[in-house]
Amino acid sequence: MTYKQRDLERVSRQVTATLEQEIVKAGIFYRIFSRCKASDSLNKKLNAKMEDGSPKYSKGVKLLRDIIGIRINLYFVDDLELLTYYFKTLFKDQFVEETIDENNTTEFKPTRVNIVFKIPDIFIPEFKEVIADNRVDSTFELQLRTVFSEGWHEVEHDLRYKCKNDWDEYDELSRTFNGVLAALETHDWSMIQLFERLSYLHYKNENLSAMIRTKLRIRLTDINVSSQLLMQIDETLQKEIFKLDRRTIINLLLNNEPFFPLTIDNVIFMINYFFLKNEGIISITPTLLIEQFKNFNSLMTGEMIGRY
Repeated sequence: MTYKQRDLERVSRQVTATLEQEIVKAGIFYRIFSRCKASDSLNKKLNAKMEDGSPKYSKGVKLLRDIIGIRINLYFVDDLELLTYYFKTLFKDQFVEETIDENNTTEFKPTRVNIVFKIPDIFIPEFKEVIADNRVDSTFELQLRTVFSEGWHEVEHDLRYKCKNDWDEYDELSRTFNGVLAALETHDWSMIQLFERLSYLHYKNENLSAMIRTKLRIRLTDINVSSQLLMQIDETLQKEIFKLDRRTIINLLLNNEPFFPLTIDNVIFMINYFFLKNEGIISITPTLLIEQFKNFNSLMTGEMIGRY
């Protein structure tokens, strides 16, 4: 089959933008990429045969589901769990299938988080105008990675997955190759521990602005707490802020539509409204912010965080 690549890429960009607007509102650090299968690559895959000679893809048997692929690379590995659960909840009616590998303690292998969703209904008519083959499902594949693992996955895909025969009889090298990824995953978790330690040191030194920046690890539009707000925050309040669960705060942003800039002051106003309940801070919270907070969904609890 043939199609205009730019037409399919337009659909891909629209779906990508839909996902991206969900990430931006929570200030999560990320990079996002999308790709569409080229006609020659698509034809090769659609014409593949099973061992018995039957078509690998056909209507009513198995459909090709990754003609559009979207990859989100996250700066921090704990955001991977948050977004996996969030997208599966947000798009539960479009969920098709997932591949999430669980590693054990005796082997090195890549951990994949790949989720297939139906393309949002609003984009289906345009998609079907471009792709009219009934062997292709109206879906896209979402891949979640960390920035550390992204480079490894790209090398693995091009030089091992596509060239499996090159690795035949060299299992020890394949295992070593996987060990490189294991080291990168260790660095992912070390990065979080580093920032948690840094946040604690700023807390002990009563540096509120730096404590919040390093604890939340989100993209803020400024870096310092205003003097007006600092006057309201004593040692006890600073301790309460430090003890808050980062996941709960990010879930609160993800599960609502905050129409305010993610300044450090606004984040503290939000934290206080939902968690601290300090009257002094409430008295200086802008009225427009309070009206937004009143319209937020129910507070997300630890049970809403989930495991993938």
